[in-house]
Amino acid sequence: MKSIVNRFMMMFGGVFAAFALIIATISANSACMWITHQPKLPDDVRKLRKF
Repeated sequence: MKSIVNRFMMMFGGVFAAFALIIATISANSACMWITHQPKLPDDVRKLRKF
């Protein structure tokens, strides 16, 4: 079972990493719908913002 999971992560790990970067960039450039809840962004995600 462990070898199947390792093989799957080796095949699709890059896709997951790229998808995570895209989601982080989108969330860095948007605001929360709820006025009272805007969580703090990590510094690494803050660098992805467009000015």
